[in-house]
Amino acid sequence: MSIHKTGRIDSWGPKIFLGSAAGDIASVCLTAPDKAADFATQTRDILDVIDDLLGQMGSGHDQIVQVQVWLADMGDWPAFVPVWNDWVDPAAPPGLSVVQMQASRRDALLEIRAWAMRAPDPA
Repeated sequence: MSIHKTGRIDSWGPKIFLGSAAGDIASVCLTAPDKAADFATQTRDILDVIDDLLGQMGSGHDQIVQVQVWLADMGDWPAFVPVWNDWVDPAAPPGLSVVQMQASRRDALLEIRAWAMRAPDPA
């Protein structure tokens, strides 16, 4: 089974890929590209990147099974809900877990990881 990686980050800290897929599962995890943006904008930006990276791995947000969200401040939860509801498929929302975090990136207001189904790479 091959592993498909996308979204390489080399510009700071540890070298990482934002997205990885193997078999019929794809996973994406990231903070916002623009840490100076307000909370709602950071959230929308992350969700846009998730859509893009999942697409690169043969999936999409309609295939998301579970999402984990880490908020730097749980007080931002009310600002998260409308952005999430505008993005998610209202007929088939994925599982969602939201917790407060203390992240290594102190400038990140949130981090989101999504797991999605995808068609496996042909053998």
